[in-house]
Amino acid sequence: MSRLLLKMRGGVLPAAAILAVAGYAMPMLAIAGGEGGSCPKAVSVSPALPSPQSDGSTGGIDLCAGAVFAWNAFISVNWPAKEGVRDEPDTNKPFGQGSPTVWETMRAKVELYPGNGSPTNPPHGVQLNPQSAPSNPPDYGYNQAPDYVYSPSEVKSADGHIKACPKQPEAKTAAWIPLDETTQIGNNQTFAGVLPEKDANGLNSKPQLIRYAVKMNKSTYTNVVSGQYWYHGDGSPLGKAANNYKAALQQGQEANPASPYVNFGSTDPKDPNYSVEIKSAWRPLTDKEAASGRFYRTTVRYYEEDGTGTPCYREDTWGLVGMHLISFPISAPWVIWSTFEQTDNILAANNSATEDAEGRVVLPTTEGPTTPLLSSNPDALKPVVSKTGDYCTQPGARLFFRENPNYGTLPADGDICVNKRWHPIPDPIIKANVLGHQAIRSYLKSLKGSPSTSPWLYYKLVNVQATPVDYSGKDDQRFSTTPTYYTANATIETDYSLGMFTGDLVNGVPSNKVANGDSITDYYNTRLLPFQAGRLGFLKTPIRMGGCGGCHGYAATQGQDFSFALGDNVKKPEPVNAFKNVKTFRNYKP
Repeated sequence: MSRLLLKMRGGVLPAAAILAVAGYAMPMLAIAGGEGGSCPKAVSVSPALPSPQSDGSTGGIDLCAGAVFAWNAFISVNWPAKEGVRDEPDTNKPFGQGSPTVWETMRAKVELYPGNGSPTNPPHGVQLNPQSAPSNPPDYGYNQAPDYVYSPSEVKSADGHIKACPKQPEAKTAAWIPLDETTQIGNNQTFAGVLPEKDANGLNSKPQLIRYAVKMNKSTYTNVVSGQYWYHGDGSPLGKAANNYKAALQQGQEANPASPYVNFGSTDPKDPNYSVEIKSAWRPLTDKEAASGRFYRTTVRYYEEDGTGTPCYREDTWGLVGMHLISFPISAPWVIWSTFEQTDNILAANNSATEDAEGRVVLPTTEGPTTPLLSSNPDALKPVVSKTGDYCTQPGARLFFRENPNYGTLPADGDICVNKRWHPIPDPIIKANVLGHQAIRSYLKSLKGSPSTSPWLYYKLVNVQATPVDYSGKDDQRFSTTPTYYTANATIETDYSLGMFTGDLVNGVPSNKVANGDSITDYYNTRLLPFQAGRLGFLKTPIRMGGCGGCHGYAATQGQDFSFALGDNVKKPEPVNAFKNVKTFRNYKP
């Protein structure tokens, strides 16, 4: 999930994106299963964005086909990038050798939605004509070096740039990864117990804290800039388009939105790519982890505060621990949501692995997913999350999280430790992980003088949502399993509310009910307008989707297609002590 407004109600499916490009000839391995000819599929080590294969009977994408698509996409965006050009693979470099990767060079969210965004303050690189319309197509300055501009008043600088922290030299060029989010959409903060609680050098005030960055590719950037969607407000192009979309929703199932309406993904058939959005999770590594070769490592920019409470930045080499990859191929009936993790994320207190690199459980436990145990009733109108047992005071090497205390609905007086996933990785996904890793090994073996291993062998697909399903069909095995329905990443959706998401978030807690006057009715977060429903006509509606897809449904009720990022100008980095005063959060809605 991207950043979520703290109160939700409603949803609709996103519009289409654009046509995928043909692949390169690279080693492939097949996976069998499914109906209608959608499997076998193949994992391909290729720099080309893949095109998913729909099944032959419904037009949907079977789970096995979605899993292989996710792996193909993961490999393509992690290809070494071409020097001096953003979001383009260097086909002269082999996979796994060289950085930055393609996705690292994509625009960060603050580079598309600057903190001072307005009719006359577009993303850096965009040139405006006298009417404040972008005038330098087709790229609109996309390839300019990274530049992070926040709200001048919020970061206490004249131009919105954040200064270096004490003992941090000013960087000549900003790191590709700006970690300006410290919470999981405002619900909680997550920590890695394997790291020391204090930084021996006194630089990182919370070295165990996992931090986040959001990136968007060139197709997304040019679509947003050409529509002048880089800022929100009454009378803005984005505001007008969003209102058209919302009006169609209010008119009901038979209404088509008036033009223009928000369509996050490009629909230009000449565009050889399609819109991609990526959310990544990062943390420092122990010396042993850094030397293991099991983590992708690169320079990141993270944010602290100086002695006056003003944001400042530091740069250091950290490890990638989680990645959401959201894809919009026009050949798919829906957005494809996939999520990957580094294999060593969920550790036992004694630092033992609980899963292998493919996602099989290797350290079974009779304990619940968390200590203390958490539970809630999503069929309550105003549910709360309750705990059973004491808070966790000795996390050891485990992940642990601290909930937002300001809702009054979450157990927030102590740490909550992670013992295992809310739902285990299902067999179809494990099989896809085996094939993905085998494909990488075969590819490396085919290269002369190439190392026999790669950090990408230690990342695994956790799940993929390629076709939406209602709660009643969450375990149909063709499009979904129960873990698929609740797709969640242990380092991006760690707490109960995000790991068990269904329906809506009401004060931070999942709810399937809504009040309509004096009555209480079922709540469905996915509604299809006619221009969307034609590609998903085989589905029974209405739909109560879970996990990533269900969560993002709220954005459509605001007329913003699927994306919480759309028009969300990044005023300032989230603070390290995010819950000290939650009302200072951007996007806080009391």
